[in-house]
Formats: sequence, C-alpha cells, structure tokens
Amino acid sequence: MSPLALTPKTKAERIADANYLILQISMFGRRFFYNDRYDRVARFEITIDGKLWFRDDYTDERVYVAYRGHWRNFSHGGTLRRLVEALAKYIRRGERISASHFGPWPEWCCDGDPWGYGKETMAKLRSAVRPSDCVACSPRAEAA
Repeated sequence: MSPLALTPKTKAERIADANYLILQISMFGRRFFYNDRYDRVARFEITIDGKLWFRDDYTDERVYVAYRGHWRNFSHGGTLRRLVEALAKYIRRGERISASHFGPWPEWCCDGDPWGYGKETMAKLRSAVRPSDCVACSPRAEAA
C-alpha cells in the first residue's frame, strides 16, 4: 500500500462525519434535526458498552438505531429514519450512504421535493453534503 493511500476511518471518526452531515442538514430548509426551542441538533452517540444511539433533537432522548421495530422517542418520519439507518450503517461498517437520499427526485415523487425544502434549497444542501466522507457520490447527484 502506498503511503498516500487512505487509511480506514475509526468508528469515532465516522461518528464525527455523520454528526457533521446532520449538522449540515439542520442548517437548510425546514432545518430537520434541529430544535429551535432548545437550540439543539440531533447527533449520534456511543455508550460505554459500545452501543450506537441517535440523540433526537426534539425529544432529547436516545433512540437505539439497531432496533427494527418502532423507534421510541424518534420525532421524524420515514424518510429521515432511512437516512439515520444508513448513517448508522456507515458508522458501524464504514459503508457510505447513497447520495440519492438528497435527490434530485422525479416529479412523480412528491412533486420532486419529498423533504419539502424546495428545489433550490435542496440543491444547496446537496452541494453542502457532497464532499462529506460518509456520502458516496453518484453520477445522478453530480448532474443536479
């Protein structure tokens, strides 16, 4: 392996990447993952016993992300749950998340705006998250 080759990131580094991505999302559009009342942003945490949790911005409760059923204390919908699940997989295994979580989407899918951010704002968010180490680039995302 050449000295310039990338070394795999640690779990702590991947958590930092995922939390930074969540911070970016919280700064655009409807500001998902941000609670303005308490000025709080959602985040991933690991407990001493090594379990991965998601700290919800609204409830300020931990959500066990490895659970397959209903997530108690998770205040967001299915689209954001799938994003959190993908980020949890990235943290655990180092598998980058698909850029398709951020669109663009076809018009038949919620008029091309399932997040309700508006196309311009979503394009700005895509640009902000594209350089993130946890997002796998896709040609579709690059074209937008």
